[in-house]
Amino acid sequence: MVLTSARRRRLVPAAVLAGLLALAAASAERVRVDDWDTHPLGPLGPDASWQRYPEESAPFKEPPAIVQDGGRPVLRLATQGEAMRVGRGMTIDVRRTPWLAWEWKPLVLPTGGDVRDPKRNDQVGRVSVIFEGMKAVLYVWDTTAPVGARMEPDPLDLFQRVLIVVRSGPDRLGRWSTERRNVLEDYRRAFGEAPRGVRLIGLESHSNDTRTRTAVLFGRVSFEAPNAK
Repeated sequence: MVLTSARRRRLVPAAVLAGLLALAAASAERVRVDDWDTHPLGPLGPDASWQRYPEESAPFKEPPAIVQDGGRPVLRLATQGEAMRVGRGMTIDVRRTPWLAWEWKPLVLPTGGDVRDPKRNDQVGRVSVIFEGMKAVLYVWDTTAPVGARMEPDPLDLFQRVLIVVRSGPDRLGRWSTERRNVLEDYRRAFGEAPRGVRLIGLESHSNDTRTRTAVLFGRVSFEAPNAK
């Protein structure tokens, strides 16, 4: 069939509209959190979208950095007897996109770290979802505690948090692992209520309790709808 110029002009807006609708649907299904490909390689600058928290903490011995791994940019966190936290402020409705998916690659585990012991509560990697109302759900890669172990929130603390072990030990040291957790369900189970909006996503590495060392890489991080492909 031969299309006239007028017919082609009518079809172009329809094609553009279809593309926009498809893009909107994809955006509704997935909210990208990582943006490593927008940063130059090297230490994160003071104007980066990811910032340390709390702001008054001591300078890091080795600052967070964007590095290449497998031909793509990723975030590297390394600690020496310290707690390292970098976060990105975002507004996310976990009722629409309840699934948190992320990639991480542990390189050095903190010796003796154990989420069950307050004196040894260090992990090579933590993914922290901080909600309005000073509550948080953290997913951790522990050295010692088994998968499924938890540190429950303390009702006397102003900032209430639950730590959930999703990986443990050195079995996949130096290899990428992909996780997927339903943050909405984990929040309800921890706090017995529906969550308010997410205000910050944090990526962390800790060795301050054990006075040892850690190193970890973070790849893709996103929130997804149940039907996301």
